[in-house]
Amino acid sequence: MPSRRVLEPCRGGGAFAKAMPGCDWCDLAAGRDFLAVKGGHWDWIVSNPPFSRFRDFCRKAMDLADNVVFVALAPAWFVRARRKDMRQAGFALVELCELPVPPEWPQFGIELTAGWLRRGWQGGIAQTRFDQQP
Repeated sequence: MPSRRVLEPCRGGGAFAKAMPGCDWCDLAAGRDFLAVKGGHWDWIVSNPPFSRFRDFCRKAMDLADNVVFVALAPAWFVRARRKDMRQAGFALVELCELPVPPEWPQFGIELTAGWLRRGWQGGIAQTRFDQQP
C-alpha cells in the first residue's frame, strides 16, 4: 500500500481513493482536472487513467511524483513513444502485476496490468500476478 503523500488523479466512483484513505484526488466531473494541476509533489500517484489519455496522464504523473502506479493493458507500457517519455523523465518500470479483468469489462484477450514506474530506477522489471483470494 503506497504511503506518505498519495494522489488519485481519476477518482470516478472512488474505488482507489477508498482503498487509500486520506489520499488527495482529482476528478474532472468534480471540477478537479488532473492535467491542469500546477505545482505540488506527491510520493505516489495511483490510478486507472482513461486508456485514450494514458500518455498524457503518465507524463503529468511523472512530473508530479516519484512513483506512479497505473492500471493499463500490458502493451501500453511498451509503446516506443511512452518508453521514450519514461527515459526522458528519468523513470523506469519496476513491476508489472497481472490483474484479473473485471467480469463487467470487455474480455479483450490482452493482460490487464498494474505498472509501477519509479524515478531513478535502474533495476529490472518484476512480473507478478495478483491472485484474488476467495
